[in-house]
Amino acid sequence: MISQQVYHRPVLLNEVLDWMGLKENGIYCDCTVGGGGHLTAMLKSTKTAKFIGVDCDPAAIDYSRRQTVGFSKRCWLFEDNFINLDLILDKLNIALVNGILFDLGVSYHQVTTASRGFSFERQGRLLMRMSPRYLALSEKLRRSSKEEVARILKEYGDVRNYRRLGREIYEHRVHLTSTLELRNLIENAVPRRFLKKNLHKVFQALRIWTNDELNNLRLGLVVALQSLHRGGRMLVISYHSGEDRIVKRFFRDKSKEGKVVLLRKKAVKPLDNEVKVNPSARSAKLRMIEKCGS
Repeated sequence: MISQQVYHRPVLLNEVLDWMGLKENGIYCDCTVGGGGHLTAMLKSTKTAKFIGVDCDPAAIDYSRRQTVGFSKRCWLFEDNFINLDLILDKLNIALVNGILFDLGVSYHQVTTASRGFSFERQGRLLMRMSPRYLALSEKLRRSSKEEVARILKEYGDVRNYRRLGREIYEHRVHLTSTLELRNLIENAVPRRFLKKNLHKVFQALRIWTNDELNNLRLGLVVALQSLHRGGRMLVISYHSGEDRIVKRFFRDKSKEGKVVLLRKKAVKPLDNEVKVNPSARSAKLRMIEKCGS
């Protein structure tokens, strides 16, 4: 069986536990349950609080279900997109919750499972989808235009020479079926001194596009705030500048409207000792609000 450490190490775990303000009579939702690291820790730190876990990845839900088997009486898991949180609460006959967590981005398990197609270091089909309900990246590319591919690279990845790379990917899109084929195309189009950074940025941009991550985040934040009790808290961990801008702007705007209080003006970042143990935490930013309006 895959261990939690191998599946995905939860980032900023102590900070999440500190800032969530867990209460024994509360109901909390982890909207991106992944391997269940944050969720399991919150369950273990309480005795009667109830929790909802949501993830669009069936593998994540299956793994988290095994991790939380001892807490089945106060934990419900749903394979769904977090933009449907209101519908999930309706199913449970729950009006509002006391806390919501988003841990955005991709899990270690997704990246290291070659067959998922997320990594430029592993041979796999060009899927890159977090849910089987989404179109595979290879199919999205076939349906795209040259201008759209270039735009995705620029907006979601800040990729150098995005026009040239977009043109190369577009012109070869019909024949691109694997991660290493895409990597080879990038290697042939990018100067070696920029290669490593561009590989990461191109794959990241295409992953965000494939899963419509930024649009889902915009919608998810709105639904989540509507689903919070007054005094409830929302915590969001982001890893990509585009994600963080959306979260920061949403929290700032709602604060100006008097609907939320910023628990901290600046994002919380992992300490050096956490980054040393878990390098993927390096770019993490935690932002937090407390609902004060209707």
